[in-house]
Amino acid sequence: MRAVKATYKNGKISFAEQPPSPGPVEVLVVFPEPADDPWLSILAEETTRPAFAKFANDCLKKIAKGQAKPLELDEL
Repeated sequence: MRAVKATYKNGKISFAEQPPSPGPVEVLVVFPEPADDPWLSILAEETTRPAFAKFANDCLKKIAKGQAKPLELDEL
């Protein structure tokens, strides 16, 4: 199975990328439920989640010991 991004508008589907086969093939079309962006509530949290705070502190300790290096945003 392969997922291919497409846009549905006015009863027609426009592919954002080339489908893997000229067809005919059976497809499954999934329409996402309209919902608020789940990241908005996460980003709006005023306190750091305990699991993330532990992860960040562990990373900082490894960086201080020379066992890791900070991520460069340009490399992501």
